[in-house]
Amino acid sequence: MEKITLKLSEFYQLEAELNGLTNQQTGEVISKGLLSEKIKLTTKYWLHDLNKKVAAEKESVEKLKEELIKKYGTEDKENGAISIPVFINEQVDDETKEVVSREVNPDFVKFQNDFNALLGEERELEYHAFKLEEFDGVETEGVYNTFFKLVKVDE
Repeated sequence: MEKITLKLSEFYQLEAELNGLTNQQTGEVISKGLLSEKIKLTTKYWLHDLNKKVAAEKESVEKLKEELIKKYGTEDKENGAISIPVFINEQVDDETKEVVSREVNPDFVKFQNDFNALLGEERELEYHAFKLEEFDGVETEGVYNTFFKLVKVDE
């Protein structure tokens, strides 16, 4: 097993590289992800193992993110949801319905600063060593910059 230190933001990137990305609003697939590629079974096994570890770390970050939302957000009395609006004190023109003025919510800025600081923290990841040769047959349009940090190249 190998070890590497990654920023928490890189865990998010690695998770997207492994699983792909889908536009939440439209359902459009933005990228397929490395796990959807045709790869030999043993390599895919180790990719799934890596994915479980990355997902667990991401889940712990999501819990901390929820705590920050509770800290800086406000609860909607009707449905109980907590949110942090980006803008406050919006003034809308009655005729055009366009926003004519608004302020950035200082609580959103505090949340964003704290969350960005969290994403900058580093964690160690233990993983099966991947060799470049394991991916010889893969033809992809994907870009896997964070994953490439985990691949050993024999020179």
